[in-house]
Amino acid sequence: MNKWLYPETVDAIERACMLFLDGELSKEKLQTILYEAEDKIVAYEESWLRSLLCNTENCIEEITYMQPEERHFTLISVAVRELLSNMQHGKQK
Repeated sequence: MNKWLYPETVDAIERACMLFLDGELSKEKLQTILYEAEDKIVAYEESWLRSLLCNTENCIEEITYMQPEERHFTLISVAVRELLSNMQHGKQK
């Protein structure tokens, strides 16, 4: 298993995702945290993670503007779980 180049950033991402899934963090705050994390990751070796964060952030934005409010949490939760799964998969490469 590879070690993260930005372990504090990855921890912050994972913590924010779990807080969102537990209903303790708003989608806006989650989106901000993902954007800030994306901005901190500059190493080529983790460019895949930067892209993943960007895609998830864009997915949240799309859901926010294209889906009814009552579906936001459910749909964003799917994107967040996919992000966490992809992060775990990428970490094991």
